[in-house]
Amino acid sequence: MKKVSKDDNFYFLLAALLGLLFISAFMQQLFAGGQKTILALIIICLGVSIAGVHREKVFYRNWYGFLLFLAAISGTFTFLETVDLSLVTLFTLLFFLLSHTYTALKQVMITDYVSGNQIVGSICVYLLLGLSWSFIYLIQLELFPTAFNGIEYKPWLDNLFEAVYFSFITLTTVGYGDISPALPIPRFFVFIESILGGFYLAIMVASLVSSRLSQSDNKQAQHDHTGSESVEREK
Repeated sequence: MKKVSKDDNFYFLLAALLGLLFISAFMQQLFAGGQKTILALIIICLGVSIAGVHREKVFYRNWYGFLLFLAAISGTFTFLETVDLSLVTLFTLLFFLLSHTYTALKQVMITDYVSGNQIVGSICVYLLLGLSWSFIYLIQLELFPTAFNGIEYKPWLDNLFEAVYFSFITLTTVGYGDISPALPIPRFFVFIESILGGFYLAIMVASLVSSRLSQSDNKQAQHDHTGSESVEREK
């Protein structure tokens, strides 16, 4: 069995993201109201993703750790009802996801070799985009309680999976219609996400296919060059 190395760092991130998506659905269906548990599991899942950041990138690892720590602290104050820091928690988690999206996209796009890790990375970027937009929608619900039809105003953790569901339905341009934006600003973010989702798939697939073909051509050229050298030696 192949051992996961630092060159397979996106596997950590993919596991964390899939775990977060499943946990939010599981808690929403079977343990509604378990907000403290949900927030703790979100922090744990996203914390696992930090393990996929190369150890040489100390700044990024420290930045991600600081954001998760801030999210945990602000969330704790909110649950203790000392002060409502829901917006601080949401913005912190949003910055965490956007930072991960940027570093992952840069690593996927700036490469001369298409490996399994790059393909997994492209999937991670897509999931990160959907998750990032779900937190954008949750922030809008905090600011505008009637922002969406089909989502009632509740504590943001109670609406987490609804926002995630709506975000990915929008990102993939499926649009079932059970949830829809009711105000102009939410509508703006909805159509931006749908445009971004379509462009990302088209550009990423084209980029990966182009890199793969270039990679195959280089291998073939090296093979032909090696073969011609062998023929010359035999002569």
